[in-house]
Amino acid sequence: MPNFCWQVEVGRQPSLDGDRPVLVTCSALDLPQTSFGNGINTRKDLSLSEPVVLDFSAGITDVTVGMPLRIALSRHSNALLIQGDLPLYVSGFESLLIEFEQLIPAVEDAGPGVAYIDFSGLDRLYGTAGEVIRLLAETAGSFDLRIGIGENKWQAYLASLLSSPHTAQMVKGDPARFVGGFSIELLPVPFKIIERLYRFGLRTLADLAKLRQGPVEAQFGLAGRLIWRLANGIDEQPLVPRKLIESVSEYLAFPDPTVSIATIVSAIESLLGKAFTKSQMTRRYARKARLQAQVFRKPPWVMEVAFKEPVGAKNHAMFGIKTKLDGVEFPGALEDLRLTLADLSSEPWRQESMWKEVQREDNLQQAVAQLAARLRLAPPIYQVKELEPWSRIPERRHALVQLSH
Repeated sequence: MPNFCWQVEVGRQPSLDGDRPVLVTCSALDLPQTSFGNGINTRKDLSLSEPVVLDFSAGITDVTVGMPLRIALSRHSNALLIQGDLPLYVSGFESLLIEFEQLIPAVEDAGPGVAYIDFSGLDRLYGTAGEVIRLLAETAGSFDLRIGIGENKWQAYLASLLSSPHTAQMVKGDPARFVGGFSIELLPVPFKIIERLYRFGLRTLADLAKLRQGPVEAQFGLAGRLIWRLANGIDEQPLVPRKLIESVSEYLAFPDPTVSIATIVSAIESLLGKAFTKSQMTRRYARKARLQAQVFRKPPWVMEVAFKEPVGAKNHAMFGIKTKLDGVEFPGALEDLRLTLADLSSEPWRQESMWKEVQREDNLQQAVAQLAARLRLAPPIYQVKELEPWSRIPERRHALVQLSH
């Protein structure tokens, strides 16, 4: 789904779908990692606070995701800048992926707007490849969906860039020749490497593919091996299906910025009601809640709540959140509100046991899990364990072992 983040923003502000170019930005630290690279850090050589391009409006063809904002602005000096709302984009795309998973067994999430599926066999399941494409397009709803079909993820991704809305483009013929016409700016490596490739006079993947692998690898190391293989259409990265969802999010925008605690509490109750009715929360319980809001002309506001016991209902969660809200001073008027239930568990409470030792161990593990949720690190709780009680050396008789949940 090209320009997915921008499409979400247009849904909130239809006026953005105009003639003026739009750049959606974020810090390098928040930039989602690519599914390619086998460990290559695409944020390397960027200051963690340096603004980069997260997305851009339809029609822009000379800007790529991850490009430093300074370079993008040198090409589009009149662009309107929007601070990216990554949790909103992730939550919105996740909802779509859940719908896709109703049709397709394995779906890989490659970041907001990009997903991979194993297309083999789906035509036998649904009749024809065209029917699969039609169902995917219907599921995407109003979002612009482009489908690429190739022997590997890299080829399929590039093919999707040539596709038309709600249709599919298949890689045909020699993969290296197909890949060759694309710009080197699409390579999933730090932008400083792209700039060095430009200094060598390389503009397209075909230019890079003409070189021998050895010299490219010698010049760029592990990243050199990756970019040479991608330039030749080679990608051995497996499709990695999504893991079980570990968080649920809901969002709303206020008609007008507000600091009214009554309005905010009412909004939280509404978001909790929606969150707990989602299918992902069936027989599941949350240990943490996160509230996040855009503040009028000020930095975003964030508050995290760790519940004393996993909660599986709106009223129980609301009690914990209200307790934390008491005495909170908002930095300004809130423009919107997002609630995320996280650290999900399938156990609602401590399970009792007829054996006291087993019950004690269960209670201890639950307490450690709750502390981990509150502290966001392994709790500094240790247990004395017998090692060699017969030893003459006192230090060998017992040891302190950190408890984990």
